[in-house]
Parts: sequence; C-alpha cells; structure tokens
Amino acid sequence: MWYTFFMPKKKGPNIKRVKPDLPGGFRDFAPAEAIIKQRLLEKVRKTFEEFGFDPLETPAVEKTEILRGGEENSEQLIFTLNPAKRGGTELKDLKKDQLSLRFDLTVPLARFLAANPELPRPFRRYQIGRVWRGERQQAGRFREFTQADIDIVGSSSPEADAEIIYVVYQLFKSLGLNRFLIKVNNRKILNCLPSWAGFPEKKLFDVLRVIDKKDKIGEQTVKKELVRIVKKQAAERLFSFLKTEGDVKTKLFRVKEDFKNCAPAQEGIKELVEIIRLFEAMKMDRENWELDFSIVRGLGYYTGTIFETTLLAAPEFGSVASGGRYDKLMMPFTGEKLPAVGISIGVDRLLASLEKMELLKKKPTKVKVLVLNLSPELRTDYYSFAGVLRGAGIPTEIYFGDDRTFQAQLAYAVKKEIPYVLIYGDSEKQKNAVTIKNMSAREQKEIPKTNILQYFKK
Repeated sequence: MWYTFFMPKKKGPNIKRVKPDLPGGFRDFAPAEAIIKQRLLEKVRKTFEEFGFDPLETPAVEKTEILRGGEENSEQLIFTLNPAKRGGTELKDLKKDQLSLRFDLTVPLARFLAANPELPRPFRRYQIGRVWRGERQQAGRFREFTQADIDIVGSSSPEADAEIIYVVYQLFKSLGLNRFLIKVNNRKILNCLPSWAGFPEKKLFDVLRVIDKKDKIGEQTVKKELVRIVKKQAAERLFSFLKTEGDVKTKLFRVKEDFKNCAPAQEGIKELVEIIRLFEAMKMDRENWELDFSIVRGLGYYTGTIFETTLLAAPEFGSVASGGRYDKLMMPFTGEKLPAVGISIGVDRLLASLEKMELLKKKPTKVKVLVLNLSPELRTDYYSFAGVLRGAGIPTEIYFGDDRTFQAQLAYAVKKEIPYVLIYGDSEKQKNAVTIKNMSAREQKEIPKTNILQYFKK
C-alpha cells in the first residue's frame, strides 16, 4: 500500500544523517526573535502609512541585466541564481534570461516605474522585504537581510528630501529613542572638492572612498590614505574641510565662502538651507540632526542631499537608516532623469542595536491563554472557550501534547511564558465554571463559564 513507503525498514543500511547547518551569511529567527522583529515592522509600517506612503511589492528575483543597470559596481553585490537545468532547459538557452536575487529595493522600484509610466507623480511608496548580497560573509554582515524603504519619485523639491528625513525622525521617536543623530550633507558640495582642494577630478571617487571609510579606519589612516592619493597640500585642505566645526550657520557660511566659485556647490548649499528651514518648521529636536560634510554615501548613485542615521548608544552598528536624492537611477530604463529621493532602514541592524541597548524584551510566543486539555470528553468545551477568546482577538492555544498530565501542561505554559492558563476539568464542569491561573502573579480564580471574556477584557 502507499503508506508502506513511509514505514521504516527492518533491515538495510542506516539513514545517512544530514548536518543541519545554514549556509554562511544566513540565519534563522526563532519565535522569540521573529516576534520582536514583527513588532518592529508593525511600527515601521504604521509610521510610513501615517505619512501617506503606499505599499509596493516586487519579486525577490529580477533579471540580472536589470540589477546590473541599477548601480555602479553592483556586480559584486549580485547573488546570481544557478540555472544549470530548469525544466529540462539547458544552461545555454538560459543565458539570455539569467536571474538574480535583488540586492536592494530601489532598483526594482526603478524598473517598476519604468514599466508603469501612467502612475501619478509624485509616486510615494514604501516596501519592506528581504534582500540578498553576494558579498563575502563578514562579522555582523549577512548575505540575507530585511530592508524597509520609503521613496518619493517625481519631485525635485527639497520638501521631499526633508519629508523623507522627518519620517525616520518620527519613527525613531515613536520607538522611544531620543539619542539618535541624523547627519545631512549634499553630494553637489563634494563634487566641487577637486577644484577647491587642487587635485585632478578623476581622483574624486578615490578620495571619497577614503572619506567614506573614516569611521572604520580612523582619522590618522584617512590622512595617510589621502596623501597617498593626492598631493600633501590638497590632502591637508581636504582634511580641514572634513573637520569643519561650529553651529549650522557657521558651517554653511564657511562652505559658501570656500566654494563661492563652484556653481554646483552653491546649488547644494541652497538646498541644505531650505531643508534646514523645513526641519525648524517641523520642530525637529536640534540634538537629533546635524550638518556633516564628511558624509559620502553611494559614489555613483546619489546626486544631491544625502543622510545617514546612527544610534548614539550603539555606534558600533554604524548607520541604521541612510539614503538621499538619486535623480539618475531611472536613466538606464527610460533614457531620461526622474527626480527621486528615498531612505532605507536596515531592519536587522536596527533590531540588533535595540537589543544591545536592552530596549526589547523577548517573549517566546504571542499566545496569551493556554487552554489545558485534561479530558477527551470535554474537548467540545475546550474548542468553545478558545473560539470565544480568539473571536475577541486574544491569541489562544489548546494544548495538543502527547503527555496530558496536569503538571506537563502547566510546565509547557511556563516554558513558553504564556501568561494565563484556562483550567476546565470534571470539578469545574459540575460547577459550570472555569479556573483561570495567572502565571506571573501565581494566583488563580474560579469564575462562571459565561464570564470568561469579561475576565480577559479587564
């Protein structure tokens, strides 16, 4: 019969055991971790929607040529799928349709908008999903992680830049965070560094790569690296620029004077001035944002305002939310610019930061009530109790374990940290009552069956 296939054989070779290892750069989320992550994402989603952003979903898999067209040096990021044989189709027939996992949520957005030009602009969307990077695994860097993005596409106004930043500001405040810092800069200012500091423009990206690593390699190494790339005098000017100090007005006055002969920098400064005015209009706490001219972000990606957010109580995790204006990303798909600005929140990095700061309490289950399964004859009642509680939105579990002893079921509730246990046995049936045990208070109360919902609503 068909079920004999699943029956263990009495004789024959032993079953080869498979080691339950994950591939490098991937990880599991046990229920306790997954519950916390869901709670965080619910707060993120709620904040995004309060600001008028609508959800968008795109596939995890994109054509490789789409991803290659999305970002400079993206080849090292792409996690290519191996289609050696798919449905009997040979590899040579699949080269024209090679597939890869998305490495961010922005390139798929650009592809989606190019394919749907009729959508109203500005287009405001949020997307929460997993992305994959083909990079070498490193400590604290995974190949699969979750991002939460918001973008405004079709608006060149600094108001859109300020709005994106303000959403993250409000999200962090709603999470109970006060010690965070949003650093703001503009790439148009950085693009004028060669003419101001006196080095060839072709070396700009090399200079910016060094500046971008300042938090990892330290100031002294940055100095050495800059001297290696450009002349000492230019390196000294660059370093003095990076160390620009003072309040907002002082910093803006200095860069305005330094770059008075560079039109793109003056345009970038004007944009920063407008964004700062909007910050003040929105009453953003001054201790939560600052101008930082050493912020670089993606080298061939951003075209204007750039920003990144760090948690001051967990600086070792780096930026947990970063982004900027990227007006050229649509060009590979449409052949023309389309103004856009957005930010990406590294959900896993933010989660790790909050855990390190002891702001999250892990719980192994969402279940609030465990209905003990003490007698087969009372099974109908157990389902009835659970149905009433679930109908009121109270997560409820009926015990299904093989060991039906009272102590075993109670031990199960303790291990899962279920706060309430509903007890209904023969003695309760005779009284037309149930016993509710409060596990944390270590007390129990007998109440009429008809008052179950009223008890938990209190």
